[in-house]
Amino acid sequence: MNKTKQISSGVLVGILSGCLLTPVHAATNNNIEANLARLEKEVASLKKQVNAKKTNTKTVAPPTNAASVTAAKNQKKVDTVQAVDDGNLHFQQYLPFDPDVPGQAYVSSGPYVGVKIQFAGNNLIVNSPSVNTDLQLLVIRKNIINQLNATLGESGIQPTHSHVLLSGVIEGQANYTNHGGAPSTTDIDVTNVSLDTTILGPSDWLLGYVELSYNNNAPIGDVFVSTSNYRVSNSRVYVNKAFVTIGNLTCSPFYFTFGQFYAPFGTYSTVMVSDPLTRLMARTKVRALQLGFAQQSDNAFYASAYIFRGDSHENSVAKVRNGGINIGYKFDLGFLTGNIGGGVIANIADSGGMQFGVNFQEFEQLVHRVPAYDLRAAFNIGQHLDLIAEYIVASSRFSPLDMSFNNHGAKPGALDLEAAFSFSLFDRPSSIGIGYGNANQLLAMELPNTRKFIVFNTSWWRNTLQSLEFRVDRQYASSAVATGAGGFEVEPQEGKLDRAITAQFDYYF
Repeated sequence: MNKTKQISSGVLVGILSGCLLTPVHAATNNNIEANLARLEKEVASLKKQVNAKKTNTKTVAPPTNAASVTAAKNQKKVDTVQAVDDGNLHFQQYLPFDPDVPGQAYVSSGPYVGVKIQFAGNNLIVNSPSVNTDLQLLVIRKNIINQLNATLGESGIQPTHSHVLLSGVIEGQANYTNHGGAPSTTDIDVTNVSLDTTILGPSDWLLGYVELSYNNNAPIGDVFVSTSNYRVSNSRVYVNKAFVTIGNLTCSPFYFTFGQFYAPFGTYSTVMVSDPLTRLMARTKVRALQLGFAQQSDNAFYASAYIFRGDSHENSVAKVRNGGINIGYKFDLGFLTGNIGGGVIANIADSGGMQFGVNFQEFEQLVHRVPAYDLRAAFNIGQHLDLIAEYIVASSRFSPLDMSFNNHGAKPGALDLEAAFSFSLFDRPSSIGIGYGNANQLLAMELPNTRKFIVFNTSWWRNTLQSLEFRVDRQYASSAVATGAGGFEVEPQEGKLDRAITAQFDYYF
């Protein structure tokens, strides 16, 4: 706008200078006066145009009610279109901000990735398995792009896709546990706090994700050695996941991810409060490269392959020799929907459960690697009944020097079977679930032999989850013996029953 004033003033000075250099006589004086009158009209016209543009692009005060919000949005769109149509502005002024639609703001909140919280009945509430987060985010970003294009398409303005999504969870538990006839224990704890940051853009093909979590364990026996057992003095924050994904599901079903995340080996979906035995055995956090494929339709195949180094190794030093493949098919037949799949990992010894408590590098060297397989299925029948099944098993035995069971190399496996019936309770989504789990030859990991449970879930307030679970774990028989990494012996469990009642509250944002 100042540039316009400068140009107009320059033209005026130039013409006046030229006129003053011309010989003065009566005829010329008449021409000069005419030119000055014409220039004064042009300057006045330019000033009006400048003032009009200032009015069109001025900042609108924050609205105070819903009607004002809508009016301000519409006026901002109109002002921007007019400014662009003038041909003098070469930058975008419309910010795709809508507080009612997460993801359309440059910085906005939620929803928490992977958790389906529907404020309506007939929806099963399933805890987030934390696996395939990159694919979940790609689907979210695809929906954001489609919504922005639909919102701004009529105005002719290209939407800006550079957004930061903040989400997370705060989780608390209260429980009572009877340890097989031993003195019972009670506890109140903050069991999970996570803050997730998702960066979408600036390109439609890039997204980043960082998850910060906190550790609720007592300092003694934790990864960080301490002389104090004052657990609230721990509460350390650490990076749980951090990765970058290259992909755009609106254009291509292929995507590529690198960073720290949970390997797509197993899904571990559950209606339980407690972790299923399959997850305790096999969920594996990796720093890896992953190539994925996901068709975008109701009936579609998906697959991924990944490689990583891992901590356990059979050579003298660790190398990039672990990895796996995950494949599946999801379908929608109307009355029946489902997701079935399977996977393989080259060395199950890198799972979080098998790495727990291993603090010395010499225990990471294995006699040989042990691959494992995963088979899984999830079905929704009608609008109320959901079935979940997953089975994970090693393809061969560990060396007795690495993990043994009853004096021979262990061949561990875990099973999880669950069923849930969802319904509306006082117009709130609710479900009752039952389940059975089995851990075979996993005494070295100090897991129970079997697990049975019944759980009630509801969402009384939007983006919250309230759960009450009753669980019974049967320990291995006293005749079972096992050793783990480094040759340490696990104390016999004597087949006792552990009973636990747990109440949990989750607040997602």
